Amino acid sequence: MQTLTELLHPLPISEFFDKYWTEKSVLIPGANHQKFADLFSWQKLNNLLNYYPLKHPEIRLAKTGETLPEITNNEQIIKQCQEGATLIIDRLHEKIEAIAKMVALLRIEIGHRSQVNSYCSFPGHQGFACHYDSHEVFILQISGRKHWRVFSDTFIYPLSENRSSQFSPPDTQPYIDAIINPGDLLYIPRGHWHYAIAIDEPSLHLTLGIDCQTGIDFSDWLTSQLQQHPQWRKNLPLLNKSHRENCRQHLQNLVQNWLEILESEDLINRYLDEQLLQGQPDLQLGFPSQIGYDIFPQGQETKFYRPQQPVYITQLTPTGKFEIKTGGKKISLTGLDQHILEKIFTSTEFSGLDIQQWLQDFDWDTEIVPLLSRLVKAGILLVISHP
Repeated sequence: MQTLTELLHPLPISEFFDKYWTEKSVLIPGANHQKFADLFSWQKLNNLLNYYPLKHPEIRLAKTGETLPEITNNEQIIKQCQEGATLIIDRLHEKIEAIAKMVALLRIEIGHRSQVNSYCSFPGHQGFACHYDSHEVFILQISGRKHWRVFSDTFIYPLSENRSSQFSPPDTQPYIDAIINPGDLLYIPRGHWHYAIAIDEPSLHLTLGIDCQTGIDFSDWLTSQLQQHPQWRKNLPLLNKSHRENCRQHLQNLVQNWLEILESEDLINRYLDEQLLQGQPDLQLGFPSQIGYDIFPQGQETKFYRPQQPVYITQLTPTGKFEIKTGGKKISLTGLDQHILEKIFTSTEFSGLDIQQWLQDFDWDTEIVPLLSRLVKAGILLVISHP
Protein backbone atom coordinates (compact mmCIF):
# COMPACT_ATOMS: atom_id res chain seq x y z
CA MET A 1 0.00 0.00 0.00
CA GLN A 2 2.63 2.48 -1.07
CA THR A 3 0.31 5.42 -1.85
CA LEU A 4 -1.61 5.19 1.42
CA THR A 5 1.66 4.64 3.30
CA GLU A 6 3.04 7.88 1.86
CA LEU A 7 -0.11 9.81 2.78
CA LEU A 8 -0.05 8.54 6.37
CA HIS A 9 3.71 8.94 6.95
CA PRO A 10 5.16 9.08 9.60
CA LEU A 11 2.33 7.03 11.18
CA PRO A 12 2.94 3.36 10.29
CA ILE A 13 0.13 2.00 8.14
CA SER A 14 -0.22 -1.08 10.37
CA GLU A 15 -0.81 1.16 13.39
CA PHE A 16 -3.35 3.20 11.45
CA PHE A 17 -5.47 0.15 10.58
CA ASP A 18 -5.08 -1.43 14.02
CA LYS A 19 -5.97 1.64 16.09
CA TYR A 20 -7.86 4.17 13.98
CA TRP A 21 -9.48 2.91 10.76
CA THR A 22 -13.31 3.22 11.07
CA GLU A 23 -12.97 3.70 14.84
CA LYS A 24 -11.15 6.88 15.84
CA SER A 25 -9.92 10.13 14.33
CA VAL A 26 -6.20 10.85 14.23
CA LEU A 27 -4.15 13.93 13.37
CA ILE A 28 -0.87 13.13 11.62
CA PRO A 29 1.52 16.12 11.59
CA GLY A 30 3.53 16.45 8.40
CA ALA A 31 7.26 17.07 8.68
CA ASN A 32 7.15 18.90 5.34
CA HIS A 33 4.71 21.78 4.76
CA GLN A 34 4.93 21.00 1.02
CA LYS A 35 3.90 17.35 1.47
CA PHE A 36 0.73 17.71 -0.64
CA ALA A 37 1.88 20.59 -2.85
CA ASP A 38 2.19 18.35 -5.92
CA LEU A 39 -1.50 17.49 -5.64
CA PHE A 40 -3.06 20.95 -5.37
CA SER A 41 -2.27 24.63 -4.86
CA TRP A 42 -3.78 28.09 -5.13
CA GLN A 43 -2.51 28.19 -8.73
CA LYS A 44 -4.30 24.97 -9.61
CA LEU A 45 -7.44 26.30 -7.97
CA ASN A 46 -7.21 29.46 -10.06
CA ASN A 47 -6.68 27.40 -13.22
CA LEU A 48 -9.90 25.50 -12.49
CA LEU A 49 -11.83 28.69 -11.83
CA ASN A 50 -10.51 30.45 -14.94
CA TYR A 51 -10.39 27.70 -17.55
CA TYR A 52 -12.90 24.99 -16.58
CA PRO A 53 -16.66 25.40 -17.19
CA LEU A 54 -17.61 24.38 -13.66
CA LYS A 55 -21.33 24.09 -13.02
CA HIS A 56 -23.46 23.63 -9.92
CA PRO A 57 -23.30 21.41 -7.91
CA GLU A 58 -19.65 20.55 -8.72
CA ILE A 59 -18.85 24.13 -7.67
CA ARG A 60 -20.78 25.64 -4.80
CA LEU A 61 -20.58 27.96 -1.80
CA ALA A 62 -21.42 27.34 1.85
CA LYS A 63 -21.68 29.73 4.77
CA THR A 64 -22.59 29.29 8.46
CA GLY A 65 -23.91 25.80 7.86
CA GLU A 66 -26.00 26.52 4.78
CA THR A 67 -25.36 25.83 1.10
CA LEU A 68 -25.84 29.09 -0.79
CA PRO A 69 -27.93 29.45 -3.98
CA GLU A 70 -26.48 28.25 -7.27
CA ILE A 71 -23.50 30.23 -8.56
CA THR A 72 -24.28 32.11 -11.78
CA ASN A 73 -21.20 34.28 -12.33
CA ASN A 74 -17.67 34.97 -11.11
CA GLU A 75 -18.69 38.18 -9.37
CA GLN A 76 -20.94 36.12 -7.11
CA ILE A 77 -18.02 33.87 -6.13
CA ILE A 78 -15.84 36.88 -5.26
CA LYS A 79 -18.55 38.71 -3.32
CA GLN A 80 -19.63 35.69 -1.27
CA CYS A 81 -16.05 34.67 -0.46
CA GLN A 82 -15.27 38.25 0.60
CA GLU A 83 -18.19 37.87 3.00
CA GLY A 84 -16.77 34.64 4.43
CA ALA A 85 -18.28 31.86 2.31
CA THR A 86 -16.40 28.60 1.73
CA LEU A 87 -15.80 27.64 -1.90
CA ILE A 88 -16.11 23.92 -2.73
CA ILE A 89 -15.11 22.19 -5.97
CA ASP A 90 -16.07 18.54 -6.28
CA ARG A 91 -14.45 15.59 -8.05
CA LEU A 92 -10.94 16.91 -8.51
CA HIS A 93 -9.87 13.36 -9.37
CA GLU A 94 -11.57 14.00 -12.72
CA LYS A 95 -9.82 17.34 -13.27
CA ILE A 96 -6.26 17.20 -11.85
CA GLU A 97 -3.80 14.61 -13.21
CA ALA A 98 -1.80 14.11 -10.00
CA ILE A 99 -4.99 13.58 -7.98
CA ALA A 100 -6.39 11.18 -10.60
CA LYS A 101 -3.24 9.05 -10.36
CA MET A 102 -3.40 9.02 -6.56
CA VAL A 103 -7.04 7.91 -6.58
CA ALA A 104 -6.35 5.21 -9.19
CA LEU A 105 -3.56 3.75 -7.06
CA LEU A 106 -5.62 3.95 -3.88
CA ARG A 107 -8.44 2.04 -5.57
CA ILE A 108 -6.03 -0.79 -6.34
CA GLU A 109 -4.55 -0.72 -2.82
CA ILE A 110 -7.74 -0.63 -0.75
CA GLY A 111 -10.40 -1.80 -3.22
CA HIS A 112 -12.89 0.96 -2.40
CA ARG A 113 -13.95 3.96 -4.48
CA SER A 114 -12.51 7.38 -3.64
CA GLN A 115 -13.40 10.99 -4.41
CA VAL A 116 -11.45 14.21 -3.85
CA ASN A 117 -12.98 17.67 -3.29
CA SER A 118 -11.30 20.99 -2.50
CA TYR A 119 -12.35 23.50 0.17
CA CYS A 120 -11.25 27.12 0.23
CA SER A 121 -12.13 28.96 3.47
CA PHE A 122 -11.38 32.37 4.93
CA PRO A 123 -10.35 33.49 8.45
CA GLY A 124 -12.92 33.46 11.20
CA HIS A 125 -15.73 31.94 9.14
CA GLN A 126 -17.36 28.53 9.36
CA GLY A 127 -18.65 27.03 6.13
CA PHE A 128 -20.43 23.98 7.54
CA ALA A 129 -22.26 23.30 10.77
CA CYS A 130 -21.19 20.37 12.93
CA HIS A 131 -21.99 17.25 10.90
CA TYR A 132 -20.81 13.77 10.05
CA ASP A 133 -20.10 12.09 6.72
CA SER A 134 -21.20 8.65 5.52
CA HIS A 135 -17.74 7.87 4.15
CA GLU A 136 -14.20 7.76 5.51
CA VAL A 137 -12.56 11.20 5.38
CA PHE A 138 -8.92 12.25 5.02
CA ILE A 139 -8.18 15.98 5.26
CA LEU A 140 -5.01 16.98 3.39
CA GLN A 141 -4.06 20.53 4.36
CA ILE A 142 -2.55 22.40 1.42
CA SER A 143 -2.23 25.99 2.63
CA GLY A 144 -3.17 28.05 5.66
CA ARG A 145 -4.21 26.84 9.10
CA LYS A 146 -7.56 25.51 10.22
CA HIS A 147 -9.02 24.71 13.64
CA TRP A 148 -10.74 21.31 13.65
CA ARG A 149 -12.95 19.75 16.30
CA VAL A 150 -13.93 16.08 16.07
CA PHE A 151 -16.57 14.37 18.26
CA SER A 152 -17.56 10.74 18.78
CA ASP A 153 -20.29 9.15 16.69
CA THR A 154 -23.93 9.02 17.81
CA PHE A 155 -25.15 6.74 14.99
CA ILE A 156 -22.63 4.03 14.21
CA TYR A 157 -21.68 3.35 10.56
CA PRO A 158 -24.20 5.70 8.85
CA LEU A 159 -25.14 5.14 5.22
CA SER A 160 -25.75 7.93 2.70
CA GLU A 161 -29.47 7.80 3.58
CA ASN A 162 -28.69 8.50 7.25
CA ARG A 163 -27.90 12.20 6.86
CA SER A 164 -26.52 14.00 9.91
CA SER A 165 -29.26 16.64 9.57
CA GLN A 166 -31.65 13.98 10.90
CA PHE A 167 -29.82 13.93 14.24
CA SER A 168 -28.50 16.33 16.85
CA PRO A 169 -24.74 16.77 17.37
CA PRO A 170 -23.30 15.33 20.58
CA ASP A 171 -23.22 17.61 23.60
CA THR A 172 -19.87 16.20 24.73
CA GLN A 173 -16.43 17.77 24.35
CA PRO A 174 -14.48 17.01 21.14
CA TYR A 175 -11.88 14.29 21.46
CA ILE A 176 -9.77 16.12 18.87
CA ASP A 177 -9.45 19.90 19.23
CA ALA A 178 -6.47 20.95 17.16
CA ILE A 179 -5.06 23.30 14.54
CA ILE A 180 -3.78 21.64 11.39
CA ASN A 181 -1.02 23.14 9.28
CA PRO A 182 0.10 22.64 5.67
CA GLY A 183 1.34 19.09 5.22
CA ASP A 184 -0.81 17.73 8.07
CA LEU A 185 -3.36 14.97 7.56
CA LEU A 186 -6.50 14.49 9.63
CA TYR A 187 -8.44 11.23 9.40
CA ILE A 188 -12.13 11.26 10.43
CA PRO A 189 -14.11 8.00 10.44
CA ARG A 190 -17.59 8.04 8.97
CA GLY A 191 -20.20 8.96 11.51
CA HIS A 192 -17.87 11.06 13.66
CA TRP A 193 -19.14 14.62 14.01
CA HIS A 194 -16.82 17.48 13.11
CA TYR A 195 -16.50 21.11 12.03
CA ALA A 196 -13.65 23.47 11.20
CA ILE A 197 -12.83 27.19 11.07
CA ALA A 198 -9.96 28.89 9.24
CA ILE A 199 -8.13 31.01 11.77
CA ASP A 200 -5.63 33.68 10.71
CA GLU A 201 -5.24 33.24 6.94
CA PRO A 202 -7.05 31.71 3.97
CA SER A 203 -7.16 27.93 4.13
CA LEU A 204 -7.03 25.46 1.25
CA HIS A 205 -7.44 21.74 1.81
CA LEU A 206 -8.39 18.58 -0.03
CA THR A 207 -10.88 16.09 1.31
CA LEU A 208 -10.22 12.52 0.21
CA GLY A 209 -13.42 10.59 0.79
CA ILE A 210 -13.36 6.77 0.65
CA ASP A 211 -16.79 5.27 0.07
CA CYS A 212 -16.41 1.72 1.36
CA GLN A 213 -18.59 -1.18 0.33
CA THR A 214 -20.78 -2.55 3.15
CA GLY A 215 -22.98 -5.57 3.79
CA ILE A 216 -25.85 -3.52 2.35
CA ASP A 217 -23.92 -3.21 -0.93
CA PHE A 218 -23.39 -6.98 -0.93
CA SER A 219 -27.14 -7.41 -0.39
CA ASP A 220 -27.86 -5.07 -3.32
CA TRP A 221 -25.47 -7.11 -5.48
CA LEU A 222 -27.32 -10.28 -4.49
CA THR A 223 -30.57 -8.66 -5.59
CA SER A 224 -29.04 -7.86 -8.97
CA GLN A 225 -28.04 -11.53 -9.29
CA LEU A 226 -31.62 -12.62 -8.58
CA GLN A 227 -32.80 -10.59 -11.57
CA GLN A 228 -31.15 -13.19 -13.81
CA HIS A 229 -33.66 -15.86 -12.64
CA PRO A 230 -37.15 -15.90 -14.23
CA GLN A 231 -38.89 -17.00 -11.03
CA TRP A 232 -37.73 -13.81 -9.34
CA ARG A 233 -39.03 -11.64 -12.17
CA LYS A 234 -42.39 -13.39 -12.20
CA ASN A 235 -45.46 -11.57 -10.84
CA LEU A 236 -46.55 -12.44 -7.33
CA PRO A 237 -50.06 -13.93 -7.00
CA LEU A 238 -52.86 -11.46 -6.37
CA LEU A 239 -52.28 -9.69 -3.08
CA ASN A 240 -55.73 -10.06 -1.59
CA LYS A 241 -57.25 -12.16 1.19
CA SER A 242 -58.53 -14.97 -1.03
CA HIS A 243 -55.08 -15.52 -2.61
CA ARG A 244 -53.05 -15.16 0.58
CA GLU A 245 -52.12 -18.85 0.80
CA ASN A 246 -50.98 -18.92 -2.85
CA CYS A 247 -48.83 -15.86 -2.28
CA ARG A 248 -47.35 -17.29 0.92
CA GLN A 249 -46.38 -20.49 -0.88
CA HIS A 250 -44.90 -18.52 -3.78
CA LEU A 251 -42.76 -16.51 -1.39
CA GLN A 252 -41.66 -19.63 0.48
CA ASN A 253 -40.48 -21.10 -2.81
CA LEU A 254 -38.51 -17.94 -3.50
CA VAL A 255 -36.91 -18.07 -0.04
CA GLN A 256 -35.88 -21.66 -0.65
CA ASN A 257 -34.42 -20.72 -4.02
CA TRP A 258 -32.55 -17.81 -2.42
CA LEU A 259 -31.03 -20.12 0.19
CA GLU A 260 -29.82 -22.41 -2.58
CA ILE A 261 -28.22 -19.45 -4.37
CA LEU A 262 -26.58 -18.25 -1.14
CA GLU A 263 -25.07 -21.67 -0.61
CA SER A 264 -23.45 -21.64 -4.05
CA GLU A 265 -19.72 -22.20 -3.61
CA ASP A 266 -18.63 -19.48 -6.04
CA LEU A 267 -21.11 -16.76 -5.00
CA ILE A 268 -18.79 -14.82 -2.69
CA ASN A 269 -15.83 -15.26 -5.01
CA ARG A 270 -17.86 -13.82 -7.91
CA TYR A 271 -18.77 -10.80 -5.80
CA LEU A 272 -15.17 -10.24 -4.71
CA ASP A 273 -13.89 -10.67 -8.27
CA GLU A 274 -16.33 -8.05 -9.55
CA GLN A 275 -15.34 -5.58 -6.84
CA LEU A 276 -11.61 -6.09 -7.38
CA LEU A 277 -12.00 -5.36 -11.09
CA GLN A 278 -13.80 -2.04 -10.51
CA GLY A 279 -10.81 0.26 -10.92
CA GLN A 280 -10.72 4.05 -11.23
CA PRO A 281 -8.25 4.55 -14.09
CA ASP A 282 -6.46 7.88 -14.12
CA LEU A 283 -6.55 7.97 -17.95
CA GLN A 284 -9.13 6.42 -20.27
CA LEU A 285 -8.75 8.13 -23.64
CA GLY A 286 -5.78 8.61 -25.96
CA PHE A 287 -6.37 10.27 -29.33
CA PRO A 288 -5.67 9.68 -32.18
CA SER A 289 -4.01 6.33 -31.51
CA GLN A 290 -7.01 4.82 -29.73
CA ILE A 291 -9.05 5.45 -32.88
CA GLY A 292 -6.47 3.46 -34.83
CA TYR A 293 -4.23 6.24 -36.19
CA ASP A 294 -0.53 6.88 -35.53
CA ILE A 295 -0.19 4.13 -32.96
CA PHE A 296 3.60 3.95 -33.41
CA PRO A 297 4.72 7.57 -33.92
CA GLN A 298 8.30 6.71 -32.92
CA GLY A 299 8.41 3.14 -34.19
CA GLN A 300 9.84 0.72 -31.67
CA GLU A 301 10.75 3.63 -29.37
CA THR A 302 7.06 4.50 -28.96
CA LYS A 303 6.13 4.46 -25.28
CA PHE A 304 2.95 2.97 -23.87
CA TYR A 305 1.11 3.58 -20.61
CA ARG A 306 -1.18 1.12 -18.84
CA PRO A 307 -3.92 2.95 -16.86
CA GLN A 308 -3.71 1.93 -13.23
CA GLN A 309 -6.44 -0.60 -12.51
CA PRO A 310 -6.64 -4.24 -11.40
CA VAL A 311 -6.01 -7.01 -13.95
CA TYR A 312 -7.20 -10.61 -13.98
CA ILE A 313 -5.47 -13.09 -16.29
CA THR A 314 -7.21 -16.45 -16.80
CA GLN A 315 -5.86 -19.31 -18.88
CA LEU A 316 -8.73 -20.67 -20.96
CA THR A 317 -6.98 -23.56 -22.75
CA PRO A 318 -3.80 -25.61 -22.24
CA THR A 319 -2.59 -24.37 -25.64
CA GLY A 320 -2.10 -20.80 -24.38
CA LYS A 321 -5.38 -18.96 -24.85
CA PHE A 322 -5.82 -16.34 -22.13
CA GLU A 323 -8.60 -13.98 -21.12
CA ILE A 324 -7.61 -10.59 -19.69
CA LYS A 325 -10.11 -8.56 -17.66
CA THR A 326 -9.29 -5.02 -16.59
CA GLY A 327 -11.34 -1.91 -15.94
CA GLY A 328 -14.57 -3.31 -17.34
CA LYS A 329 -12.80 -4.48 -20.53
CA LYS A 330 -12.26 -8.07 -21.63
CA ILE A 331 -9.96 -9.35 -24.34
CA SER A 332 -8.66 -12.79 -25.40
CA LEU A 333 -5.03 -13.36 -26.44
CA THR A 334 -3.24 -16.44 -27.75
CA GLY A 335 0.35 -17.47 -28.30
CA LEU A 336 1.85 -15.75 -25.24
CA ASP A 337 3.24 -17.26 -22.05
CA GLN A 338 1.52 -16.23 -18.83
CA HIS A 339 4.71 -14.71 -17.38
CA ILE A 340 4.96 -12.42 -20.45
CA LEU A 341 1.33 -11.35 -20.02
CA GLU A 342 1.95 -10.65 -16.34
CA LYS A 343 4.97 -8.54 -17.27
CA ILE A 344 2.91 -6.48 -19.71
CA PHE A 345 -0.03 -6.05 -17.36
CA THR A 346 1.95 -5.24 -14.24
CA SER A 347 4.16 -2.63 -15.90
CA THR A 348 3.02 0.99 -15.81
CA GLU A 349 5.09 2.25 -18.72
CA PHE A 350 7.16 0.49 -21.37
CA SER A 351 8.30 0.98 -24.95
CA GLY A 352 8.09 -1.08 -28.10
CA LEU A 353 11.75 -1.93 -27.54
CA ASP A 354 10.86 -3.39 -24.14
CA ILE A 355 8.18 -5.59 -25.71
CA GLN A 356 10.63 -6.74 -28.39
CA GLN A 357 13.07 -7.68 -25.62
CA TRP A 358 10.39 -9.62 -23.74
CA LEU A 359 9.23 -11.36 -26.95
CA GLN A 360 12.54 -12.06 -28.65
CA ASP A 361 11.11 -14.85 -30.80
CA PHE A 362 8.30 -12.64 -32.13
CA ASP A 363 8.45 -10.62 -35.34
CA TRP A 364 7.92 -6.90 -34.81
CA ASP A 365 5.82 -6.17 -37.90
CA THR A 366 3.69 -9.30 -38.13
CA GLU A 367 3.18 -10.21 -34.46
CA ILE A 368 4.08 -7.44 -31.99
CA VAL A 369 2.57 -4.51 -33.91
CA PRO A 370 -0.85 -6.25 -34.24
CA LEU A 371 -0.77 -7.19 -30.55
CA LEU A 372 -0.01 -3.67 -29.32
CA SER A 373 -2.44 -2.13 -31.83
CA ARG A 374 -5.23 -4.30 -30.49
CA LEU A 375 -4.49 -3.36 -26.88
CA VAL A 376 -4.33 0.35 -27.73
CA LYS A 377 -7.60 0.36 -29.66
CA ALA A 378 -9.26 -1.55 -26.81
CA GLY A 379 -8.16 1.21 -24.41
CA ILE A 380 -6.06 -1.21 -22.34
CA LEU A 381 -2.86 0.61 -23.32
CA LEU A 382 -2.39 4.29 -24.18
CA VAL A 383 0.31 5.84 -26.38
CA ILE A 384 2.19 8.49 -24.40
CA SER A 385 4.92 9.58 -26.80
CA HIS A 386 2.84 12.05 -28.85
CA PRO A 387 4.35 15.55 -28.73
